[in-house]
Amino acid sequence: MAVVFDASVLIDLFNKKLSGDRRSRLDHLVASLAKQRTKVLIPSPALAEFLVKAGKAKEGYLNEIRRHGSFVIEPFDQRAAIECALLLAEAWARSQKGKVTHTKFKFDWQIVAIAASRNATAIYSDDPDISRAASRVNISVHRTDDLPIPSSALQRAIPFDEPDT
Repeated sequence: MAVVFDASVLIDLFNKKLSGDRRSRLDHLVASLAKQRTKVLIPSPALAEFLVKAGKAKEGYLNEIRRHGSFVIEPFDQRAAIECALLLAEAWARSQKGKVTHTKFKFDWQIVAIAASRNATAIYSDDPDISRAASRVNISVHRTDDLPIPSSALQRAIPFDEPDT
């Protein structure tokens, strides 16, 4: 089984300052996927978008991705290009035309085409354009804020004694 992480998830996942529920959700997701031995595919267009925002930390992030046993960087290769062409021809001719720029449109579809050509079962993304594109090929998309919070991270209520009256 394989899933895909897009740039929006990678940016948060590697953000050392991220904390709270969002951090707990992402850490729990990565741990759960690793435990299930699920491959986490990182499409090369998503990796490029992530690295653009990484600044000087990009080499360190690349090393972390390479060392992580579950992460696999997937190229936009011939298989993905064929998938993308089929998807783009249909979608560009329809309602999507005019809603997004041609460049953004193609970039998002490359990510979805890589997911489809690798038989990914889900895409983790906070990008609504990725979600719309993935729905056309029946790949489910999960937003970070919709992921479960692990029970270990849930805030527990502090019991207070009732005042004596």
